[in-house]
Amino acid sequence: MSAKTLDGNITDTTMNKRRAMATGDDVGISHCSDSGALKELGLVIMCILKHGDCRCIFAALFGLGAFAVASILASPALPSQDNPPYHVGDSKDQELLLRSVEVNKRALSGISNESLYLPAHPDTTTFIYGPNPLAANVPLRFRCQLDGYEQGWHERTVLMRMVIRFIDTNQREVAEQVFEVMGESPGWTGSFTNSPWIRRKEVVAVPADAVRFWVVISSAGPPEAVGVFAIRNLVVLPSGGGTNAFRMIPPVEPAASNAAVEATKVSPAGWERGGLRPANAQLLRYGPGSEVALAIIDDHPKGHADWNTAKVQGPELTPGEKLTFEWEEIYSIGAADFGKVDYTNLPAGLYRFRMQALNLMGIPAGRDISQLVTVPVAAWKTLWFWVAVGLALFAITAGSWRLSAWRRMKGQVQDLERQRDLEQERFRIAQNIHDDLGARVTEIALLSSSAQLKPNLSHEARAEFGAVNRLTNDLVRALYETVWAVNPKNDHLDSLASFVCQIANQMCAQAQLRCRLQIPDLPAEIPVASHIRHNVIMAVKESIHNVIKHGRASEIQIGIQQAGKALTLQVSDNGCGFDPAVIVRGNGLDNMERRLRSLRGSCSITSRPGAGTKVILEFPLPVS
Repeated sequence: MSAKTLDGNITDTTMNKRRAMATGDDVGISHCSDSGALKELGLVIMCILKHGDCRCIFAALFGLGAFAVASILASPALPSQDNPPYHVGDSKDQELLLRSVEVNKRALSGISNESLYLPAHPDTTTFIYGPNPLAANVPLRFRCQLDGYEQGWHERTVLMRMVIRFIDTNQREVAEQVFEVMGESPGWTGSFTNSPWIRRKEVVAVPADAVRFWVVISSAGPPEAVGVFAIRNLVVLPSGGGTNAFRMIPPVEPAASNAAVEATKVSPAGWERGGLRPANAQLLRYGPGSEVALAIIDDHPKGHADWNTAKVQGPELTPGEKLTFEWEEIYSIGAADFGKVDYTNLPAGLYRFRMQALNLMGIPAGRDISQLVTVPVAAWKTLWFWVAVGLALFAITAGSWRLSAWRRMKGQVQDLERQRDLEQERFRIAQNIHDDLGARVTEIALLSSSAQLKPNLSHEARAEFGAVNRLTNDLVRALYETVWAVNPKNDHLDSLASFVCQIANQMCAQAQLRCRLQIPDLPAEIPVASHIRHNVIMAVKESIHNVIKHGRASEIQIGIQQAGKALTLQVSDNGCGFDPAVIVRGNGLDNMERRLRSLRGSCSITSRPGAGTKVILEFPLPVS
């Protein structure tokens, strides 16, 4: 029997145990595109910002924020269903089932028949699938693929093996060397005829006490291992190489009997079948001659088959020598119980988990069974998340600015209220001083003046009443200055200039000095607080008083000039002057400088003997 005939029998036998299933449609990753919606929303918002009022703008922002949150929470759009795939269903005819899904080593509950929703940005995702025990035809092998993420297929790897067992003189095993195979050999096409044989070479050291060896070719690894494993041209080379190769698989002359009987009953010399299902250890012919290969064709998940040599076969061994084993092998092995595949850091998208039934040779034997798998985009990676964050930051910034403006406005209102209350109190005090204390002092001045006119007064009494009259007049003027300083109606620049002129005229008139005033028209809207006016008037009076007392001048010039946010007052005379380096400073000059420093201004005095004196008072005006 040829290898092609054997492949055909195996394939036909396995194919009859499967149900035909149509192949499911491929589905790739589907991503949502938001560019069109963003452009339309941008145009709408621009129109609202341009033509809408405040309430419309806030309503638009609120609606945009709500739409952003809804877009974040919404699941990705499903692909087009023009050709609906064959999903996992509840039918008992389904050959394969998705048993469980683990995300980050925790089982995912609620696996539906239509689609599977995973958490965003899963670290590890494990799919466990397997045959449906209720199906009419349970597949022996199966594989899976996550369409849209990978191109290849996954089949759980299990192993078959060839074992070299060493025995001592009492035929007891002293050691063994195992050579495993798993998966599919490179280039496997599903047929012994069309698939390449893989050459393999292994060097084994003979253990101590070993005198012979025997070979076992077996599928007795995991009990769920099914598939095919074949070896041919197995030779042993002695230590140091050479041409004395020992052929382990002798040729078998073709038998005239039935080929199927030969494959399962005939054995090469020195080999015998074993295991729970020895019929699965078959003889495989290749080529026209008598060369054969030893194959394990395991189609039962609970049984295994062996090819093994006699324990006395093979050359005698010397402990420590090196044996070289060479052979050619071919295999296709899978698991019959369940499949398991792990994925790490699945990106967001829409995938299809496909399961495919295979025959014993690893060839697809029916429809693909698939299930949609959705991995949502992490919220912080979505465009709408950043739109929502931007809106939130804008709202927080606008709210903070509005709160700050409200607090600032509230503080200003409170300051204005306090200022109003203070002005009212100042006005009341000025009114009380003028109406009560001023009237009483004026009455004293009138009484003293009337007493001076009595004819029977002595000269001394008349002089005393005159002194009282002068003091009361000075007190009236002082009270008038206090009332002017306290009264909030005079808190402006024009009132200050007018009062400076008035004080200068009064003091020069009493001293019989000429007074020249250079006062421009000053704006009345510039506010000047009470304490500023008071300090300026006191400094001007001190300057004029020094001229009257010490200057021996005949004329005083007073000028006022406004330059931007500063005001300059100049008091000069044509008196005798003095030397600033020699004169002893009194309290008057120090008080003038102290008053101007309290106003963040300056006081400068320029004088020379015989050239008069010039006093310049300069201070900043408050910002209105």
